[in-house]
Order: sequence, then C-alpha cells, then structure tokens
Amino acid sequence: MKAAKAGLVGVLLFAAADLIASGPVGFYGIIEKVVFEPSEKAPERIQIWGAFAVVDGGPARPGATSKPLRGYLYFKLPDGSDRAAARTEWMDLKSVAGTGQAIGFGNWGFVGSVQDFGSRSSNGIPYFLGGSRQIDVRVRRDYDPSASPAVYSTNAGIVKLPDKGSHADIVRQLREALKAR
Repeated sequence: MKAAKAGLVGVLLFAAADLIASGPVGFYGIIEKVVFEPSEKAPERIQIWGAFAVVDGGPARPGATSKPLRGYLYFKLPDGSDRAAARTEWMDLKSVAGTGQAIGFGNWGFVGSVQDFGSRSSNGIPYFLGGSRQIDVRVRRDYDPSASPAVYSTNAGIVKLPDKGSHADIVRQLREALKAR
C-alpha cells in the first residue's frame, strides 16, 4: 500500500513539473516606447510597447522561450517596499526604449508551457502567478483595452542581451516580430 501511494505521489509530482515553469519567468523584449500613467513624474502604471517573448528560467538562467509577440505589456506598481525598485526598473526600461537593444526583465511564476504563451484568448485563464493569485500578464494588441494592469514583479533589473552567441536567435526573432504589423 505504501509503495502504491509513493508511486502515485511520484506520478503527480512528475505531471506537475510539466505545468509550472522551472524558475523565475521574465520577458525578453525590444522596447519601442513606454507610457507612464498618470505621469512620468509620479508613475503608478506603465505600458511597455514593443516585441516580447516569455523566457522560462528568467534572463539570468534562460530556458525555453515563447514565440515573440508584438504589442504592449501593462503593469501597475506593487505594494510595499518593492515600489521603489519597480520605479527604478521602469526608468531603465524607458532608457532602452527606441534603441533597438534587446533586454530581459521581470519575474513571474508561469503556469503551463512557455511555448503556449499567447495561444489563449484574452478571456482565457491568466498564465502567471503573483503571490498566491493568478494575474493577467500578457502581450496586448494595440486594440486591447488597458483596463487591468498586472502587478510588476522585479528580478535582477534590466539585462542587455547580446546580438551574437547564445541569445542571437531570440534577438533575431524579436526584431522580426517588430517588423510584423
């Protein structure tokens, strides 16, 4: 009986490993512009426009990536002590906007396979976990309303991705996504 229970637990743990990404999930992106709301001097929310791909493991430990999508990410400041760090990252995001520099940023818990990112409708189940709740982190199209920003989650700051070497393929894909209208 104990062996059967241990076997069942092992099967469940193995199946769960396929459902939750293996580490901090962030975005790779090339940012065209940022929009602060209500203002740059006192931002509470940010729209980050460009091309983005989800990366399993985050920028520091890259794993699988999703297909890059063009649009915008919409975030609001976190509560508490993380607000200052988020505002600092937002200014860093602004500093690379329009330069063509590919970057990695952010930290969310992803549910599912990163290859499936973007395949569900905007009314589908949110893909990410923030704290203990699901949050709606997605690349929105320019026609999507921006009514519900996700909480911004900081990681290691902004990481610049090189055009050559291990990141060359994703940088090329991000640039191609920017060309698509």
